Parts: sequence; C-alpha cells; structure tokens
Amino acid sequence: MVPLRTLVGKLVHKAHADLMTLTDTLPSMSDVEKKRQILTYITLNIMAFLANQNKFFQDTVDYLHKIHTELPAARVREFDILTAVDVLTTGTYQRMPTKIKDMLPPDPLTDEQVLETFQNMNDVIRMRMLTSEVLPSPIQTYRIENGRIYFSIENEFEVALTLMGHSNDRKWWIVSLNVLVKATTGGGTGDIDVSLNDTQKQHLRNNAQQQLAPPPVEEDNHSLFFPLVNMYDYLHLFCLNMQLEMLYMQSVLLAKTRWTDQLKVQMDQTRTKLVLVYWAGGSPASKWARPTDQQMDKSTIIEILVSEDSGVSSVRDEFKGLIQKAGIGASIQLSGLDNVEKSKAVSALKYPKNQLKVFWGGSDKLYTTTKLIDSSNLSAEQLLLHITGYHGKCIIRKFRKTLESQQQFLEENGLHLADGHKEGLVINVEPSLIVRYRHQRYVSIESDSRTGRIKAFETGGGCSEGDGKLRGLEEKLNNDPENIAQHLLWLRSEVVIREVISLAKQLNLQPYHPSQMNLRPDDIVKLFGDLTNSTTKSDYPPHCVFLQFSQFEDWYFVVATVKNEFLSWLCCFNLYQVIVDMIYVDCEQMWKDQFIDHDQIPERLETKRRKLSTTNSYAEEIVFSDIFHAIDK
Repeated sequence: MVPLRTLVGKLVHKAHADLMTLTDTLPSMSDVEKKRQILTYITLNIMAFLANQNKFFQDTVDYLHKIHTELPAARVREFDILTAVDVLTTGTYQRMPTKIKDMLPPDPLTDEQVLETFQNMNDVIRMRMLTSEVLPSPIQTYRIENGRIYFSIENEFEVALTLMGHSNDRKWWIVSLNVLVKATTGGGTGDIDVSLNDTQKQHLRNNAQQQLAPPPVEEDNHSLFFPLVNMYDYLHLFCLNMQLEMLYMQSVLLAKTRWTDQLKVQMDQTRTKLVLVYWAGGSPASKWARPTDQQMDKSTIIEILVSEDSGVSSVRDEFKGLIQKAGIGASIQLSGLDNVEKSKAVSALKYPKNQLKVFWGGSDKLYTTTKLIDSSNLSAEQLLLHITGYHGKCIIRKFRKTLESQQQFLEENGLHLADGHKEGLVINVEPSLIVRYRHQRYVSIESDSRTGRIKAFETGGGCSEGDGKLRGLEEKLNNDPENIAQHLLWLRSEVVIREVISLAKQLNLQPYHPSQMNLRPDDIVKLFGDLTNSTTKSDYPPHCVFLQFSQFEDWYFVVATVKNEFLSWLCCFNLYQVIVDMIYVDCEQMWKDQFIDHDQIPERLETKRRKLSTTNSYAEEIVFSDIFHAIDK
C-alpha cells in the first residue's frame, strides 16, 4: 500500500515543476503565445481533474452494484420457524388462504360412493316419473340406469336425460342424443350419407334442450307444460323431415340415373312436401286408365309430405284414456283441470300428431297392405315401382275390360282374347293382355312400369311381323287407348296385306303402295266408291295394294281389306295413270262353280264375303286363284 502523504507530495512536486518551467519559458514568448501556454496549462489540469472525478464516480457505482448482487449470498437467511413447526407437528401448512380450497378439484369418489350416487339418482328419476311427469304414448317404454333415463324410438332417435339443479327445482338435462334415421341398404341409393356432423348434432341437442325449458309464465296465467312431450314432438318432427330429405336425395339420384327423363322431383320452399312426377307427366293412356278415386290432372303425381293432425276430438270420451296412456304421473298432474285445460291436454297428448303421408293422384289410397314408407328401410324407388306397377295394371285391366265389352266386334273381325297360360304362350310381364289376331299369331300388350309406355310383343309359334307394325300399334295404343279394338283390327289388316304382298312377289307380281299410283280423285271414287272414310274423295282405303302383272304392265290386280273382308278389282291404266277398264272380281262366285261338287267348299261360301279369319294356307289359295282366273279372262 502507498501512503497518501507520498502521493500528495509527488503531486505537489510535479505541479511546482510545471509552474517553474512555465515561469522560465514565458518571458521569451510573445504576448499571444504567453496567453496560449497559460490557457493550455489551466485547461489540461481541469480536464484531467474532471476525467479523474468521473472515473471515481463510475467505480463507486460498480462497486455498489457488486455489493448488491453478492451480499445476499454472503448473508445468513432468516429461517421460517413458524412454518417449520406447523409442518413438523401437523403435517401440513396451516396458513394458506381458505379461498384456494374452492379452486381445487374435489377428492375422487370411490367405487362404492359412485354406485350409491347412481342409485340415489335412479330413485329420484323414478319418483319424478311416477309422480309428476306426463309422457307421450310413443315413449311409454323407457329404462333407468346409471343416473339417467333412456328413451328410444326405433329408426328415429335415442336420447338420455338426467335431472340437475336443486332438489325443489330440478330440470331435465340431455346427456346424449343419437339420430337413428338411415337409408335403405343396396339398390343403388343406399350410399347416400345423411349422418349429422358435430356442429349439427350440437345444434339439434341445443334445440331439443330448449323444449325442456319451461316457458315464461305471466302472472295469473298457469299454462300446461309437458317437457318430455315437447321434446318428443320436436325430435319426431325432425326425424320425419330428415326422412323426407333422404327420399328427396334418393329421388334426385334416380332422376339422374335409372329414371332419366321419366321422373321429375320437386321440393317446396318449406321443405315439407316432396312431389314426384313419373312417366314424364303421363301419356293419354295413363290418364285414361287410373283408379276411379284419383284426379285426372294428378294421375302421375306422387306427393309425400309431413302431415300435421290436430288430434282434437271428444274430450269426455278420450281424456281418461289419454291420461292412462300418458303414465302414472299424468293422473296426478292432470287431476283437477277445467274443461278448457282438458281440451288442451287432449290436443297435446293425442297421437299420431305428425307423420309422413303419401298421396297418389290426390288420394291417400295406395292399394297395398305393405308399408311403403318404412323408417327402417327408406326407399323412394320401392314406392315408385309399386305405384307405377299398379298404374300399369290399371291400364291393362282397362284394355281387357274394353275388349270384353266389344266381344261381338272381336268375333266378327277374327280377333280373340287368349289365355296365355292355357295356350302355352311365353308371358314376359304380369299382367299382360294377349290377343290372337291371325291363325297362330298372338300379340302381347304390356305396360312398361319405368316409362309408362304401352308395349306390344309378338308371342306364340307364328312368324314375327317385325318391329315396324308393332311400333305402330304401340303408338296408337298410347295416344288413343279407347279404340284398342280398332287398333288391333288395323294390325290384323296390315298383316294380311303384308302376306298378300309376300305371296305376290313369289308369283312375280310387282306390288305398289297406293301413294305410288298417283290416281286422280275421280278414279279413286270410281274404283273404291264409298269405301274410304274421308270426305275429300282423294284418300285410299287404309289397307290396299296394287299388284302389277309382269306380262301385262298396264293391268293391276287391286286387293283391299275393308271391315275384315277381301275386296278385289282388275284394272287397266293408260300412260297417264287413268283407269280405262275395270272389273270387280267376286272371288266366291268364281269358286262356287268350280268346287260345286266338293263337300268342304259350300260351307265356306255361305257368306257374301270371305272372312279373313280363315287359315293362312286357305287365304293364299283363294287370293292367287283369283289372280290366275282374272288373267285367264
């Protein structure tokens, strides 16, 4: 350590030396230089002094901070004797704030305490159900376990509730809610997913919980309130609307796939009514043949809607019965009601209130004992197939009834109703209408349940007449179903003319359609007379053919079928297609003399005209014999 006296002495000597040096050098300097040297000496001393003082202050601050940080570690702590005594004597700290206990979770219950609590809650719920609760009739069956009461409606919903609150004012609280509505399995529409997401489930649960809350009761206004009835009505209505939405989605999918262009789907703005229009609105045949209790303008319309029934009827007759159905608690809560309140109770407790109803053609008759809208197996296509199938049966039955009422006309024109099973015919669809229109020629008339179109098929062992004639018959039946007998006669006449043309070609005769002849109206009248139905006198008979002879090109053999009779002429035309010669050929008279000695021929010549109901071989023989005899003449 250096003594302070030594340091001060050195400083004094240094200052004295500097002053002596300045005294010796100043006399030889100019005035300006003298002043500069003196100022420099004074200034350096002041700056050095200030810098030195600043260093002292900084060092002082540093040392004080060092003492502040190091002193706690250097001192001895003050021990908490009271806390140590409490912990060592009682095993816990006794001086914590009591408010902290409210923030700590309670001690977990033991298994015995849990079972006892559940049992007590079960007893409270059971007593509540026996003394004060009114139940809707669909949820009379329930189970109570684990402090909850469970209500389950098959294919709709399952809900679990418990009681919460003080003993004198306990309210129902929904613990869990599951929706059980589902679509049909398979069939192409079972892949539709209608399950609710978490947000929708929570929203549904909140709305159902609101149904359990009592409404605000004004003073002197004690309204009836049945919480479980309100909850069931809300959830049941929700499931019905969900089923309706499912049927709508299935119908839209069907309209885009298997029922393309045949099904129209409409949902109203309130989404409580689904309208299905099948068969693209329907053909004249579908409107002509329908159940008698239906409206014509709705014959192909199916309406599915959520129907609300008022449920109001005789209060005296039904109040007691409804109380019995509403549970034991209802007899206690509903006792002492006046007539007005009894009427309200009957309206609230009578079921069914809401249900899905199906109307076909404006009528609720569906002509089946099977439940078409089954909540366990919802299928829009099953409903469509049943209704369209029954509608098709109505059309076939109306056809059959019409033909049976015209039995005499059928017999006169060689048409016969046939029993396909008795005659061993192949039947594609039941029911079907089979008519024999020629020997061993049968036509089967059926209804396509998917399109509503009337279909005609050749059946039996005879050769087919091709699709052209049958498609023509179908068009006539679909557009004009009332005249089915006339349309069958048209088919028969078309087939006969086709047979004549086929046989004529084998004899080297050239057939011509009447439209190819370009005859004058006067020649048409001269040839056919009043056989045409038109008043213009320029139309040919509906079934007529001109057969040109190969060796005599001016001569034509004209064959026509009118009212199931053969009529024939032999005509000669000039270059301008004008009739120059004509003779009516009476085939029966010509054959009468030639076969007068044959026993079998006179029986066939009793009538004036030969009917077309004879066999094919006989018709061929008569027709072409007429042709050859006319040529000979």
